[in-house]
Amino acid sequence: MNRQNRTEKRWPARVMILVILVLLAVWLQSVHARSGWQQAGFTSFSLGFLLLLAYVSANLLNTARIPLISGYIFAGMVIGPHITGLLSHVMVTKLRLVDDLALSFIALTAGATLHLKFLRKRIVAIVLNISLLTILVFVLVSGFLIVAGPFFAFARSLSRPQIIALGLLIGVIAVARSPSSAIAIIRECRASGIFTETVLGVTVAMDVLIIIFFTVALAVSRMITAPDPVLNWHVFSALLGETTVSLMLGAVLGKGIAVYIRKVNRDLPLFLLFIAFGISKASFWLDHFMEAQYAVSLHLEPLLVCMSAGFAVQNLSSQGARMLESLERISLPIYVLFFALAGASLDLTALRMTWPVATGIATARTIGIFLATWLAGTIQGDPPGHNRIAWMAYLTQAGVAIGLAQLAERQFPDIGVYVTTLVLAVITINQVVGPVTFKVALEMVGEAESV
Repeated sequence: MNRQNRTEKRWPARVMILVILVLLAVWLQSVHARSGWQQAGFTSFSLGFLLLLAYVSANLLNTARIPLISGYIFAGMVIGPHITGLLSHVMVTKLRLVDDLALSFIALTAGATLHLKFLRKRIVAIVLNISLLTILVFVLVSGFLIVAGPFFAFARSLSRPQIIALGLLIGVIAVARSPSSAIAIIRECRASGIFTETVLGVTVAMDVLIIIFFTVALAVSRMITAPDPVLNWHVFSALLGETTVSLMLGAVLGKGIAVYIRKVNRDLPLFLLFIAFGISKASFWLDHFMEAQYAVSLHLEPLLVCMSAGFAVQNLSSQGARMLESLERISLPIYVLFFALAGASLDLTALRMTWPVATGIATARTIGIFLATWLAGTIQGDPPGHNRIAWMAYLTQAGVAIGLAQLAERQFPDIGVYVTTLVLAVITINQVVGPVTFKVALEMVGEAESV
């Protein structure tokens, strides 16, 4: 009751601050930076302004029990190129540096959140959920596009093999989850329990496996659309090698982090932030170096390295709790900027242009998720109440799906633009709806703390 009274007193002030910030954003559109230092300063100011607006709007919406990250996304949409335009497309692209840092940081947190003892207890449930989610979501989404695709205007210029390839690629991308959104909601709700840990295990593991699934889909799509299809097994062997090396490097790095925490333990939050950023940049640098010097493609996945490092600290040392505490201390500004920029990146134009087919894809994906989670829970003998609402925890999508769509566009110029447009439209729907449904699910199963 006391908390409710404080909230009721604060929300008018928050509304006033939000109105002032929005009016300031509108006024800033008339400011034109000419020189280089003015443009750099304006970019820095916009980043700080985005941070403030996202924080205020999220706390205002949270009074209506809307998740904080939904508020961050909403603020990004308002300040982004499709509404007020304070952040242009060019500025959003320049701020991708924040995305690289945030994704590596979130992957480090995801690995550190997974406890091996629990995974062993729920390994059957996690494997069953992953298997059913992959099969049913892929079949329903790809089937919808292959069957209904020719009836939409955008597909009339595509051949039948191209429509099939489009369905396969988007079907695999639809399987992707958003560990960043899941972790943010879990931390906001301070949720813990069987339901929460199962969702987190499935989401993080799927983020690793989806890269492998998508590589297979690319190879099959190339066979379908090529005049003389040839299956290149070198692609699969190279992918397996890169994944293995990434996981091994992460484990070694995790042991190093554990030693630092045990022996030095100074400026730990900044150290972990530096590690997350360094992994991201070092992976890209090593890839370019090997390509330029030795004509060898060695693409180490920074997210896998970070997940493996966090997992090693948590499960192969005694420093997991201290690491998680340090990550918690610096998580707020990183989550605010990451999800606000995600909101600014959502393509509302793509959604407006393709909403009928995007809605169909999102619906088919949701049906597949519901059937998969219900079947998995029923087979496992989970509580019926959990089985009916488990689908609500798996709707969100974000960075990985966008990255896969961009890769498809580079590999298939003829159909790639359709893949990117549809994926961005579907992500816009899922990223707005998903965080809300996940928070509701955690509250319904009783694993969210009352704060």
